[in-house]
Amino acid sequence: MAEQELTTEEKKQKLKEELAQLEAEEKAEKAAAKKKHEANKTSFLIKTINGFKEANRLLKSLKDESIIDANKFYREMYALHGKEPKEQKNITVESECGKYKVVVESKEKLEFTPEAQVHIDAVREIIQKKFESRNKGMFSFMDSILMRNTKGEYDPKLLSKAKRKARELGYEDMIVELDKLQDCQIANGTATYCRAYERTEKGGWSHINIQFSTL
Repeated sequence: MAEQELTTEEKKQKLKEELAQLEAEEKAEKAAAKKKHEANKTSFLIKTINGFKEANRLLKSLKDESIIDANKFYREMYALHGKEPKEQKNITVESECGKYKVVVESKEKLEFTPEAQVHIDAVREIIQKKFESRNKGMFSFMDSILMRNTKGEYDPKLLSKAKRKARELGYEDMIVELDKLQDCQIANGTATYCRAYERTEKGGWSHINIQFSTL
């Protein structure tokens, strides 16, 4: 039947069918695009996760081997001089040419007892009284710099920094609370770090950093 012979209703029906066909094709294209997107995203995630796992394995192996070898060379250094090696928390192994060195460092992992919160609150109240009414920005700054680590947690390792700042400002009441807070520190195991350095052209040491944040 020729187009001009179609009735109005038939024309409307044909238009509806054409629109439905276009919508179906568009829907199919979107579904295909989404399916491709999800497949590519999954491939990316699997590749990245596997890469991280492999890097983690390699870094752990590198750290373990470096610590073992550094301790071996440390013991050999004493043996070459007919001496017994001393137990050290920190050891340094340096090349004869003075261009390379590896440092192995053991530190206590410190944490606060539950009672520490009493003194943390007292320190925060002192900071609040001294700064919040006059300068809220300074209050937040002091609170974050003096007592909190990058995770927003109160960190025993920052206690000495807090005490030094309190002394600089002459805040005796804060120093008293910080001393009490220091008594609430306990050791919870040790952490061993291994760092590698290379001599720069200017004579200093360049830390070969393998943390993602610095790459």
